[in-house]
Amino acid sequence: MKNDPLAQFREGQVRPAQRSAAASSGKRPYEAYDKKGRPCPYTEILCTAQPSQSPQSRFFLAAVFSADFDEAFTLLYSFMAVEVRGRNLREVRQAIQQGRCEFIQEYHENEFLPPGKDAPVIESIRFITGEKLDDILSSHKASK
Repeated sequence: MKNDPLAQFREGQVRPAQRSAAASSGKRPYEAYDKKGRPCPYTEILCTAQPSQSPQSRFFLAAVFSADFDEAFTLLYSFMAVEVRGRNLREVRQAIQQGRCEFIQEYHENEFLPPGKDAPVIESIRFITGEKLDDILSSHKASK
């Protein structure tokens, strides 16, 4: 392999051990979210067992989360809520709040190589609309 002067700037590159495991299993490395940190006008919410969505950031209202736990958060948009569950999710939530996250994605063992022990992992995504959304938004507005 030739010396790559830009290697330090490339993100998401597959390490040799991952490359051989991915090639033999047909699976790709898992990333819970976009770590590039560039401003994005939308966030793609990539799901494994349901249609994915891509809401524009201008409709993002707030994130609801526990300061003590990193296993879940809910994103409030003007037209839906998105419940995200997993582990080590603090940096995922913060990237979305800062408007610097192009995608988040669910992990599924059939599609991805196992993530590292301390890596962020999104285990489930649930879209909430209709009457349940109205209840969530009304309680959020009342708390302001």
